[in-house]
Amino acid sequence: MTESPQFFSITHSFQVNAIPMGCDAQLPTQEQFELSIPAPFKLASQISYIDSKTLAPIRKIGGIAVELAEFLNLQAQKIDMMMGYILTVQDDEKFRQRGVKFGGSSLSYIAPQALNVDQLVTLKVFIKENNCAVFCIGRVVNVSPHLDGFLIEVDYAMINDEDQEHLVRASLQVQTLQLKERAQQRHENN
Repeated sequence: MTESPQFFSITHSFQVNAIPMGCDAQLPTQEQFELSIPAPFKLASQISYIDSKTLAPIRKIGGIAVELAEFLNLQAQKIDMMMGYILTVQDDEKFRQRGVKFGGSSLSYIAPQALNVDQLVTLKVFIKENNCAVFCIGRVVNVSPHLDGFLIEVDYAMINDEDQEHLVRASLQVQTLQLKERAQQRHENN
């Protein structure tokens, strides 16, 4: 829950609610941060963590366990879809921005107004392809002009370990999908 190690980021379009904190705002204590996480985000994080820990041991058994793991995976997907729907209520249109890049340690989004470097931002990250929803606090590390406003680059300043792991997995899954799409396009063009 401290400063994030560096992970790779992937270019991908997603939604993010970015709520700028005051220019003189300080990071909350760990307890204050935990209390500020909306209940649906806590639940989504716990479900994701349980899913990741449940299926791995079953797959190692072999035999009929493969079918059982697939069944459990499908059940987990249904729960993820329901959680995704529940979390859409947390998407505040007033703070909605278009994310363009994300990973386990940072993200970038397009905003109509510039922010200050080092300014804190409360983030609600929504990656639909993975039913991923993460609540965290970021610190602005770079702001640059963009055709649609400003490109805001943010490093995560406070994020739960499970949520960070979820973002890492989501970025890997999105990258895998992008690679498959490129391979398919090359195959179709040949």
